[in-house]
Amino acid sequence: MMSNTDMLKLIAPCGLYCGGCPLYRAHSDEALAERMAQRMGVSADRLPICLGCRAQEGHIAVVAEPVCSTYNCAVSEKGLEFCYQCDEFPCLKLAPCADRAQEIPHNSKVYNLLWLQKLGIEKWLEHGDMLWKQYLRGKKPRPGADIEV
Repeated sequence: MMSNTDMLKLIAPCGLYCGGCPLYRAHSDEALAERMAQRMGVSADRLPICLGCRAQEGHIAVVAEPVCSTYNCAVSEKGLEFCYQCDEFPCLKLAPCADRAQEIPHNSKVYNLLWLQKLGIEKWLEHGDMLWKQYLRGKKPRPGADIEV
C-alpha cells in the first residue's frame, strides 16, 4: 500500500492522476502491459515506461516533447505544486484535447484541479481512483449521484 506522500507524487501539476494511468500501472502489471503493448502495436518489452511526470521531472513516456510544457510552466518556471495555485489559472495549457479525447484524460484537468483546490490533497486522493475510472472506463455514477466529501 502506498503512503499518501507517495500518492501525492502521482498527482501531476495539471491535475492528472498518474497513479490511475494504464501506462503507469502497466509497469507493475504484466497482463496490463501485454494488453497495452498490443493496443500500441509494440512488443511488451518495447512498451514505454512511465512513472508519473513528477518522478520523471516532466518527461512523459509517450510524448515526443522533451518536457511537458505545463509541468515546465508550473514547476520549473513558477515553483508551484499545482496549476490552480497560479494567478493565471485556468490557462490555455489546460485546454481540452479534441483529438483522441476518448483515450487521453486531458479533458479532466481543470475539473481535477478544482476538486484538488476544494477538497485538499488528502481528501482528493481518497477519490482519485474513482475519478479515473469515471473518465477512462465511462463508469460515471448515475446523474444526481453524490460524492461524499
